[in-house]
Amino acid sequence: MKKGEPLKPMLQKIDEDKKHKEDYLVNLKSLKCKEYAFLSTSEVHVKEIYPSLKFDGSTKNGVDKPMTDHALGQLCNKLEIGSSYIRKCLPFPKLVNYNLNKWIEIVKDRDLMVRCNETNVRAVLSNRYKRLDNDLVAHHTLDKLMDMGAEIKESYYDGDYLKLTAVTPELKGEVKKDDVIQGGITITNSEIGNQTLLIQPFLYRLVCTNGMVVPSILNRFYQKHLGKVLIDLERDTQAIKIIHKMKKQIELVNDPKVFQENLQKLKDAEQVKTNSIKIVKLFKTHSVSDYEKAEIYAKLNRNISEPYFETDHYSLANAVTNYANSDDVSEDRSRFLQELGGLIIFAHNPNAIKLR
Repeated sequence: MKKGEPLKPMLQKIDEDKKHKEDYLVNLKSLKCKEYAFLSTSEVHVKEIYPSLKFDGSTKNGVDKPMTDHALGQLCNKLEIGSSYIRKCLPFPKLVNYNLNKWIEIVKDRDLMVRCNETNVRAVLSNRYKRLDNDLVAHHTLDKLMDMGAEIKESYYDGDYLKLTAVTPELKGEVKKDDVIQGGITITNSEIGNQTLLIQPFLYRLVCTNGMVVPSILNRFYQKHLGKVLIDLERDTQAIKIIHKMKKQIELVNDPKVFQENLQKLKDAEQVKTNSIKIVKLFKTHSVSDYEKAEIYAKLNRNISEPYFETDHYSLANAVTNYANSDDVSEDRSRFLQELGGLIIFAHNPNAIKLR
């Protein structure tokens, strides 16, 4: 599995980023889209120029920052217009701003939460968005994991998205001789409205450092970022109330009984046969590309040109999660492949469940 980044610098970055993040409760009709006024010489030649969102904020001159692609998509959603068309118009800033501002005039007014960092508007959300931010999640999670004697195997943070994966020494067993599996926990969270806080069992295969996520339909805890309507951001204490539940769930996911049940499913998967025809159908269902398919086949010591072959679910899942370790696989895609590996093992019909 991917190692991510060193833990201490990651925590320092989370704490430093926190100082420069601001949230605002605003009326939709108070928003105005305009051309970003502070383009550098290099940015003038960029084909896609994202509009700046201007509104009254805590500063004297209000807030005037360019939107990220994610925030632009969310604003389009609030305006009930297609984001694909707006993105096609990005090389023509005046056209983009005209469209967005016209729809801001037309649609029904509502209160929104706008999340910003030092340079960008990073999210446009409902005023019921429950803030479960990465500084809280990371510090409280790590405190709990350290108390349990867990070993951090992966840590990743990109400013908005957080992932922590750890294994605990007491959760260990063999699928077969010398094929040792360690049990653990993976925690993911997003601050910009594209994922819930999610805590899931994690299975770590020592022989090849593969990581597999148990599907979210099983043994999981999730907390949606949805709460009461916010009127005063300074009095928002909803996140604190979730932390105790989160720590308790970490204990439950770390239950030896849960690990043994999952370990037995890995053993059973060796007896579940599949073939190349079913694999092609599975990969098509989950949008696995031809390149990824060829790489996974290579992990099975098979060639993509072979008309037919047979294997078992355990071998297939390990081939998928082993490919997830590759340097050319992005962090997000690696996570998806870890989840797909878990789906192959734990789901009765992996084609019936859509991961993303």
